[in-house]
Amino acid sequence: MNNEFEYRITNEVYEWITNGTKNIEIRLYNEKSSKIKIDDIINFKVVDNEEAKIKVKVTGLLIYKDIDSLLNDIDIKKIANLSKDNLVKLLYDIFGEEKVKTSHIIGIKFSVLEVH
Repeated sequence: MNNEFEYRITNEVYEWITNGTKNIEIRLYNEKSSKIKIDDIINFKVVDNEEAKIKVKVTGLLIYKDIDSLLNDIDIKKIANLSKDNLVKLLYDIFGEEKVKTSHIIGIKFSVLEVH
């Protein structure tokens, strides 16, 4: 049986997913994200727009010891339409610099099932 998870995203991330440029979500590897398995479902909801939702199916999981390892292995354009430095700054803003620097990072590959 597949599990369903919910994550909140910004409108900008919603646009990247819906226009097909983003197909990997990165998160801190923590209690919640460690439970995600291939074929699970993730429901992304836009922070400032409850009507905007995306349902995706997990197609791959990539776990790295730190953000640099992830960014050296994955094409950043599959994650965000940002430079490496701006992406790292954004992650610091979202999760906190200390947590990003001391946590493992998970790259969640997905395919889009539904867009609302």
